[in-house]
Amino acid sequence: MNIVEIIEEYGLGKSGMIYRKGQQIVLENEKTGEHVAVKVVQHDSMQGWLAENGEGDWQWYHEKESQHWPEGTECWKYVKKVGT
Repeated sequence: MNIVEIIEEYGLGKSGMIYRKGQQIVLENEKTGEHVAVKVVQHDSMQGWLAENGEGDWQWYHEKESQHWPEGTECWKYVKKVGT
C-alpha cells in the first residue's frame, strides 16, 4: 500500500491537513478575526498548535473543536499556508 492509498483509506482528519514541524501557516482568532502567521512546532488534535510567533516566542493556539477549554479561551482556526 502506498502513501496515497493510506491517506485515502484512513484520512487525515477533518481538514486533510498534516501540520509538520517548521511549516509556516496562518491562523485566525475565532473571536476577533485577527490573523497571525506562525511556524509550527507541534500539532495535536486535542491541544491545537504549539507554534513560534514572529518574536520567537512559543505559544499554544487552541482549536475550538476541543470542547474541554474553559469559557473565554481564545480559539484559533487554520486559514492557509504562508505565501499561498
